[in-house]
Amino acid sequence: MLDVVVIGGGPAGMSAALVAGRGKKEILLIDEEQPRNSVTQESHAFLTRDGITPRQFREKGRRDLAKYPTIKIENTRVLSIDSKPKDIFELKMENRKTIQTRAVVLAIGFKETLPAIKGIESYYGKSLFSCPFCDGWEMQDRSLVLIIDNKEATHLPMMLNNWSDDLIVATNGMDIFDKQQKKDLELNQIRLIEKDIRELKGDNGALQSIVFEDGEEIIRTGGFCTPMIDRNFPFIEQLGIEISESGFVVTDSMGRTNKKGIYAAGEITGPSQLIVSASQGHMAGIGIIADFSAESYKNG
Repeated sequence: MLDVVVIGGGPAGMSAALVAGRGKKEILLIDEEQPRNSVTQESHAFLTRDGITPRQFREKGRRDLAKYPTIKIENTRVLSIDSKPKDIFELKMENRKTIQTRAVVLAIGFKETLPAIKGIESYYGKSLFSCPFCDGWEMQDRSLVLIIDNKEATHLPMMLNNWSDDLIVATNGMDIFDKQQKKDLELNQIRLIEKDIRELKGDNGALQSIVFEDGEEIIRTGGFCTPMIDRNFPFIEQLGIEISESGFVVTDSMGRTNKKGIYAAGEITGPSQLIVSASQGHMAGIGIIADFSAESYKNG
Protein backbone atom coordinates (compact mmCIF):
# COMPACT_ATOMS: atom_id res chain seq x y z
CA MET A 1 0.00 0.00 0.00
CA LEU A 2 1.43 3.34 -1.06
CA ASP A 3 0.77 6.60 0.72
CA VAL A 4 0.62 8.80 -2.37
CA VAL A 5 0.62 8.35 -6.13
CA VAL A 6 1.48 11.48 -8.10
CA ILE A 7 0.35 11.43 -11.74
CA GLY A 8 2.43 13.80 -13.84
CA GLY A 9 6.16 14.49 -13.74
CA GLY A 10 6.22 18.21 -14.49
CA PRO A 11 6.99 20.99 -11.97
CA ALA A 12 3.70 20.47 -10.09
CA GLY A 13 4.06 16.71 -9.81
CA MET A 14 7.72 16.75 -8.85
CA SER A 15 7.15 19.43 -6.22
CA ALA A 16 4.24 17.51 -4.68
CA ALA A 17 6.33 14.31 -4.61
CA LEU A 18 9.29 16.12 -3.05
CA VAL A 19 7.31 17.71 -0.24
CA ALA A 20 5.27 14.59 0.55
CA GLY A 21 8.36 12.37 0.28
CA ARG A 22 10.22 14.59 2.73
CA GLY A 23 7.20 14.11 4.98
CA LYS A 24 8.17 10.41 5.31
CA LYS A 25 5.41 9.19 2.98
CA GLU A 26 5.90 6.45 0.40
CA ILE A 27 5.50 8.15 -2.96
CA LEU A 28 5.20 6.82 -6.49
CA LEU A 29 5.52 9.40 -9.26
CA ILE A 30 4.05 8.23 -12.57
CA ASP A 31 5.08 10.09 -15.69
CA GLU A 32 4.27 9.44 -19.35
CA GLU A 33 7.26 11.60 -20.36
CA GLN A 34 5.26 13.55 -22.95
CA PRO A 35 5.59 17.12 -21.65
CA ARG A 36 3.60 19.84 -23.41
CA ASN A 37 6.53 22.25 -23.19
CA SER A 38 8.96 19.96 -25.07
CA VAL A 39 8.99 22.50 -27.94
CA THR A 40 10.10 25.28 -25.59
CA GLN A 41 13.71 26.38 -26.02
CA GLU A 42 14.01 28.10 -22.63
CA SER A 43 11.84 28.61 -19.55
CA HIS A 44 11.85 32.02 -17.91
CA ALA A 45 10.78 33.97 -14.80
CA PHE A 46 11.60 31.14 -12.36
CA LEU A 47 14.04 32.61 -9.84
CA THR A 48 17.42 30.74 -9.91
CA ARG A 49 16.24 28.81 -13.00
CA ASP A 50 15.75 31.61 -15.53
CA GLY A 51 16.68 30.40 -19.00
CA ILE A 52 16.68 26.71 -18.13
CA THR A 53 15.38 24.32 -20.77
CA PRO A 54 12.40 22.09 -19.88
CA ARG A 55 14.62 19.03 -20.30
CA GLN A 56 17.20 20.41 -17.86
CA PHE A 57 14.47 21.30 -15.39
CA ARG A 58 13.07 17.77 -15.46
CA GLU A 59 16.52 16.22 -15.14
CA LYS A 60 17.46 18.41 -12.19
CA GLY A 61 14.09 17.75 -10.57
CA ARG A 62 14.47 14.00 -10.89
CA ARG A 63 17.96 14.18 -9.39
CA ASP A 64 16.46 15.98 -6.39
CA LEU A 65 13.78 13.30 -6.01
CA ALA A 66 16.36 10.51 -6.30
CA LYS A 67 17.96 11.65 -3.03
CA TYR A 68 14.97 10.31 -1.09
CA PRO A 69 14.34 6.57 -0.65
CA THR A 70 10.68 7.38 -0.02
CA ILE A 71 10.18 8.49 -3.66
CA LYS A 72 10.02 6.13 -6.63
CA ILE A 73 9.40 6.97 -10.29
CA GLU A 74 7.79 4.92 -13.04
CA ASN A 75 7.49 5.94 -16.67
CA THR A 76 4.11 4.58 -17.65
CA ARG A 77 0.48 5.67 -17.95
CA VAL A 78 -2.44 5.32 -15.56
CA LEU A 79 -5.47 3.79 -17.27
CA SER A 80 -8.03 4.04 -14.47
CA ILE A 81 -8.53 5.10 -10.86
CA ASP A 82 -11.20 3.37 -8.80
CA SER A 83 -12.40 4.26 -5.31
CA LYS A 84 -12.33 1.35 -2.87
CA PRO A 85 -13.65 0.99 0.69
CA LYS A 86 -11.80 2.67 3.57
CA ASP A 87 -10.70 5.63 1.42
CA ILE A 88 -8.37 3.59 -0.75
CA PHE A 89 -7.76 4.13 -4.46
CA GLU A 90 -6.82 1.42 -6.93
CA LEU A 91 -4.90 2.39 -10.04
CA LYS A 92 -4.46 0.26 -13.13
CA MET A 93 -1.42 0.98 -15.24
CA GLU A 94 -0.54 0.60 -18.88
CA ASN A 95 2.22 -1.82 -17.86
CA ARG A 96 -0.55 -4.08 -16.43
CA LYS A 97 0.42 -3.32 -12.85
CA THR A 98 -2.30 -2.58 -10.27
CA ILE A 99 -1.46 -0.53 -7.20
CA GLN A 100 -3.34 0.82 -4.20
CA THR A 101 -2.77 4.14 -2.48
CA ARG A 102 -4.23 6.37 0.19
CA ALA A 103 -4.00 9.57 -1.86
CA VAL A 104 -3.63 10.69 -5.46
CA VAL A 105 -2.21 13.93 -6.80
CA LEU A 106 -3.41 14.83 -10.29
CA ALA A 107 -0.64 16.94 -11.82
CA ILE A 108 -1.54 16.28 -15.43
CA GLY A 109 -0.70 18.93 -18.01
CA PHE A 110 -3.25 19.91 -20.60
CA LYS A 111 -3.04 19.25 -24.31
CA GLU A 112 -3.20 22.18 -26.71
CA THR A 113 -4.05 22.64 -30.38
CA LEU A 114 -2.41 25.38 -32.41
CA PRO A 115 -4.43 27.59 -34.77
CA ALA A 116 -5.01 25.92 -38.15
CA ILE A 117 -2.41 27.88 -40.12
CA LYS A 118 0.08 26.45 -42.57
CA GLY A 119 3.57 26.25 -41.09
CA ILE A 120 2.72 27.36 -37.56
CA GLU A 121 4.27 24.26 -35.94
CA SER A 122 7.70 25.24 -37.31
CA TYR A 123 7.68 28.50 -35.36
CA TYR A 124 5.92 27.59 -32.13
CA GLY A 125 8.36 27.63 -29.23
CA LYS A 126 11.03 29.38 -31.31
CA SER A 127 9.67 32.73 -32.47
CA LEU A 128 5.95 32.27 -31.83
CA PHE A 129 4.80 31.77 -28.24
CA SER A 130 1.68 31.68 -26.09
CA CYS A 131 2.75 33.40 -22.83
CA PRO A 132 4.07 36.98 -22.82
CA PHE A 133 5.31 36.65 -19.24
CA CYS A 134 7.40 33.65 -20.28
CA ASP A 135 8.81 35.03 -23.55
CA GLY A 136 7.88 38.70 -23.79
CA TRP A 137 11.36 39.89 -22.81
CA GLU A 138 12.93 37.95 -25.67
CA MET A 139 10.36 39.44 -28.10
CA GLN A 140 10.65 43.01 -26.85
CA ASP A 141 10.68 45.86 -29.39
CA ARG A 142 10.27 43.52 -32.35
CA SER A 143 7.62 43.71 -35.06
CA LEU A 144 5.11 41.29 -33.54
CA VAL A 145 1.92 39.54 -34.52
CA LEU A 146 -0.75 38.24 -32.21
CA ILE A 147 -2.66 35.40 -33.84
CA ILE A 148 -5.88 35.16 -31.88
CA ASP A 149 -8.94 33.09 -32.71
CA ASN A 150 -10.96 33.03 -29.49
CA LYS A 151 -12.71 35.67 -27.39
CA GLU A 152 -11.14 34.48 -24.14
CA ALA A 153 -7.85 36.10 -25.15
CA THR A 154 -9.00 39.53 -26.35
CA HIS A 155 -7.11 41.13 -23.46
CA LEU A 156 -3.75 40.09 -24.93
CA PRO A 157 -3.20 43.08 -27.26
CA MET A 158 -3.17 45.35 -24.21
CA MET A 159 -0.65 43.06 -22.47
CA LEU A 160 1.64 42.67 -25.49
CA ASN A 161 1.70 46.43 -26.03
CA ASN A 162 3.88 46.47 -22.91
CA TRP A 163 6.72 44.71 -24.76
CA SER A 164 6.38 46.19 -28.25
CA ASP A 165 4.62 49.14 -29.84
CA ASP A 166 4.86 47.51 -33.28
CA LEU A 167 2.02 45.02 -33.03
CA ILE A 168 -0.63 43.71 -35.40
CA VAL A 169 -3.52 41.46 -34.42
CA ALA A 170 -4.62 38.75 -36.87
CA THR A 171 -7.80 36.75 -36.22
CA ASN A 172 -7.49 34.34 -39.17
CA GLY A 173 -10.93 35.23 -40.48
CA MET A 174 -12.68 35.29 -37.10
CA ASP A 175 -14.81 38.18 -35.83
CA ILE A 176 -14.01 38.11 -32.12
CA PHE A 177 -13.49 41.74 -31.08
CA ASP A 178 -16.48 43.89 -30.21
CA LYS A 179 -16.95 47.49 -31.34
CA GLN A 180 -15.32 49.04 -28.28
CA GLN A 181 -12.35 46.68 -28.42
CA LYS A 182 -11.79 47.53 -32.08
CA LYS A 183 -11.90 51.21 -31.21
CA ASP A 184 -9.32 50.66 -28.45
CA LEU A 185 -7.01 48.82 -30.85
CA GLU A 186 -7.21 51.71 -33.31
CA LEU A 187 -6.61 54.24 -30.54
CA ASN A 188 -3.41 52.36 -29.61
CA GLN A 189 -2.30 52.14 -33.26
CA ILE A 190 -2.65 48.36 -33.34
CA ARG A 191 -3.83 47.16 -36.71
CA LEU A 192 -6.57 44.51 -36.62
CA ILE A 193 -6.59 42.13 -39.60
CA GLU A 194 -9.58 39.83 -39.84
CA LYS A 195 -8.61 38.17 -43.11
CA ASP A 196 -7.71 34.49 -43.35
CA ILE A 197 -4.02 33.68 -42.99
CA ARG A 198 -2.62 31.68 -45.90
CA GLU A 199 0.75 30.80 -44.38
CA LEU A 200 3.66 31.86 -42.21
CA LYS A 201 7.10 32.33 -43.76
CA GLY A 202 10.50 32.14 -42.15
CA ASP A 203 13.70 30.17 -41.80
CA ASN A 204 14.69 27.56 -39.22
CA GLY A 205 11.92 28.55 -36.82
CA ALA A 206 12.52 32.30 -37.13
CA LEU A 207 9.36 34.01 -38.33
CA GLN A 208 9.86 36.52 -41.15
CA SER A 209 6.40 37.32 -42.52
CA ILE A 210 2.70 36.50 -42.62
CA VAL A 211 0.87 35.94 -45.88
CA PHE A 212 -2.88 36.54 -46.00
CA GLU A 213 -5.39 34.96 -48.38
CA ASP A 214 -5.66 38.08 -50.52
CA GLY A 215 -1.89 38.02 -51.10
CA GLU A 216 -0.92 40.75 -48.64
CA GLU A 217 2.37 39.92 -46.93
CA ILE A 218 3.45 41.67 -43.73
CA ILE A 219 6.93 41.41 -42.25
CA ARG A 220 6.91 40.16 -38.65
CA THR A 221 9.90 38.87 -36.68
CA GLY A 222 8.02 37.11 -33.90
CA GLY A 223 4.78 36.95 -32.04
CA PHE A 224 2.24 35.12 -29.96
CA CYS A 225 -0.73 32.89 -30.61
CA THR A 226 -3.63 31.46 -28.62
CA PRO A 227 -3.69 27.65 -28.72
CA MET A 228 -6.95 25.92 -27.87
CA ILE A 229 -6.76 24.00 -24.59
CA ASP A 230 -8.17 20.48 -24.36
CA ARG A 231 -9.97 20.41 -21.02
CA ASN A 232 -10.98 16.74 -21.25
CA PHE A 233 -8.77 15.67 -18.38
CA PRO A 234 -8.72 11.95 -17.55
CA PHE A 235 -10.26 10.54 -14.35
CA ILE A 236 -12.28 13.68 -13.52
CA GLU A 237 -15.71 12.29 -14.33
CA GLN A 238 -14.74 8.84 -13.09
CA LEU A 239 -13.90 10.20 -9.63
CA GLY A 240 -16.68 12.81 -9.44
CA ILE A 241 -14.26 15.72 -9.12
CA GLU A 242 -15.68 19.24 -9.27
CA ILE A 243 -14.63 21.44 -12.17
CA SER A 244 -15.07 25.16 -12.73
CA GLU A 245 -17.14 26.82 -15.46
CA SER A 246 -13.94 27.13 -17.51
CA GLY A 247 -13.38 23.37 -17.28
CA PHE A 248 -10.54 23.13 -14.78
CA VAL A 249 -10.33 21.23 -11.49
CA VAL A 250 -11.44 23.20 -8.43
CA THR A 251 -9.12 23.03 -5.40
CA ASP A 252 -8.53 24.85 -2.15
CA SER A 253 -5.22 26.56 -1.31
CA MET A 254 -3.62 23.19 -0.46
CA GLY A 255 -4.63 21.37 -3.60
CA ARG A 256 -7.58 19.49 -2.09
CA THR A 257 -10.42 18.66 -4.45
CA ASN A 258 -13.98 17.90 -3.38
CA LYS A 259 -13.05 14.20 -3.35
CA LYS A 260 -11.29 13.12 -0.16
CA GLY A 261 -7.82 11.83 -0.90
CA ILE A 262 -7.62 13.43 -4.36
CA TYR A 263 -5.42 16.50 -4.80
CA ALA A 264 -4.66 18.52 -7.92
CA ALA A 265 -1.94 20.96 -8.94
CA GLY A 266 -0.56 22.65 -12.02
CA GLU A 267 -2.22 23.08 -15.38
CA ILE A 268 -5.12 20.79 -14.55
CA THR A 269 -6.32 23.58 -12.23
CA GLY A 270 -5.87 26.29 -14.90
CA PRO A 271 -3.19 27.66 -17.25
CA SER A 272 -0.09 28.52 -15.26
CA GLN A 273 3.60 29.27 -15.51
CA LEU A 274 6.43 26.98 -14.44
CA ILE A 275 6.93 28.65 -11.07
CA VAL A 276 3.19 28.73 -10.32
CA SER A 277 2.79 25.01 -11.07
CA ALA A 278 5.75 24.21 -8.83
CA SER A 279 4.23 26.29 -6.05
CA GLN A 280 0.86 24.57 -6.38
CA GLY A 281 2.55 21.17 -6.23
CA HIS A 282 4.41 22.27 -3.11
CA MET A 283 1.16 23.27 -1.43
CA ALA A 284 -0.51 20.00 -2.42
CA GLY A 285 2.36 18.16 -0.73
CA ILE A 286 1.79 20.21 2.42
CA GLY A 287 -1.94 19.50 2.23
CA ILE A 288 -1.29 15.76 2.10
CA ILE A 289 0.98 15.81 5.14
CA ALA A 290 -1.49 18.01 7.03
CA ASP A 291 -4.39 15.65 6.27
CA PHE A 292 -2.46 12.47 7.08
CA SER A 293 -1.22 13.99 10.34
CA ALA A 294 -4.73 15.07 11.34
CA GLU A 295 -6.01 11.51 10.82
CA SER A 296 -3.30 9.89 12.95
CA TYR A 297 -3.01 12.50 15.72
CA LYS A 298 -4.81 11.54 18.92
CA ASN A 299 -7.07 14.09 20.58
CA GLY A 300 -8.17 13.86 24.18
